[in-house]
Amino acid sequence: MSNLTFIALDFETATSQRASVCEVGLAFVENGAIGMSRSNLIRPPHNQYDSANIAVHGITPIMTDISPGFDMFWPTLANILQGKTVVAHYAPFDMGVIREESLRCGLPLPEFRFVCSCALAHYVLPGFYSYGLEPLCQHFGIATEGHHRAGTDALMTAKLMLCLCEVAEVDNIEALVEKYHYRFGTFEGGTYKPFNRVRDRSNEYTPDQFAKDYQADASGFDEENPFYNKEVVFTGTMARPRHDLMQMVMDIGGRTKDSLTRSTDFLVVGQQDFRIVGEEGMSGKQKKALQMIEKGASLTVLSENDFMKMISGGYRFGKTDFLDLPEEEVQRLGKLYPDFTVLDFEKMKGILY
Repeated sequence: MSNLTFIALDFETATSQRASVCEVGLAFVENGAIGMSRSNLIRPPHNQYDSANIAVHGITPIMTDISPGFDMFWPTLANILQGKTVVAHYAPFDMGVIREESLRCGLPLPEFRFVCSCALAHYVLPGFYSYGLEPLCQHFGIATEGHHRAGTDALMTAKLMLCLCEVAEVDNIEALVEKYHYRFGTFEGGTYKPFNRVRDRSNEYTPDQFAKDYQADASGFDEENPFYNKEVVFTGTMARPRHDLMQMVMDIGGRTKDSLTRSTDFLVVGQQDFRIVGEEGMSGKQKKALQMIEKGASLTVLSENDFMKMISGGYRFGKTDFLDLPEEEVQRLGKLYPDFTVLDFEKMKGILY
């Protein structure tokens, strides 16, 4: 009998702020068997939403107008999580939600431990083309209909975790964590410790290794951010000025490069100009990335939308974000997206997930 017992957790947020929960999803696994799953709509502060978030999950103010606020639902959720093992995909985001919502509402933290299925997947499936929840689930034949709703994502995460353990040939999460040299993240005694890999820090980069055109304040580095100590390359036209995105990577402790190398960890893909990339819709960097992945490179390809969610937990795209773009590009984007306040990046061509 499997000893895999855990709770899969997922949050959806109404705005770019983590303290804006609009839905909570939970899926319960006991002894390797998935039991019940549930989701609860939550009324975010002032019931305000960013259109970019609505475009992702489809939750609207009307749907949460009479729902309980996070402070009202928290005692129920805290009681469920207390003393348990929790699994989340992109755990820095979901655990950040708990930290910031508890701070906003003045709520005590429960005590539990957690792991990140996304981080573990990098080692269970090295060289996979993307470690987003949807492509990983598709790889294992897990249904993804309803993706980006909290209940569905929690259930997808639970099934994914069982598959990762099967591939890794372990029957409990402790063995999986130990096998890939991680340590559990924890909420304990009112303090938070991130889910981190136990590693030798002697080879980590120093600020003087940053790209020459960018500088970062090391005091702002965020070791739990998925881009910390990672090398990121951008390709295509981004909705936000590329230099801003590169600076974001530097500011949390990542590195940026202009071209793909064996040390590249992420390729972020924006809108492609089909006059340049042709009918295939892939830039030279994308084609090279796929070739590198086929040869076993541990490289992840992300859309700009996934990049923004991972680095900051959501982001608002509006008309002002296009002010720094050339007028010709603004007009072209305007034709593609008549309502600039609702940018669904999954509609963009040339994006790999």
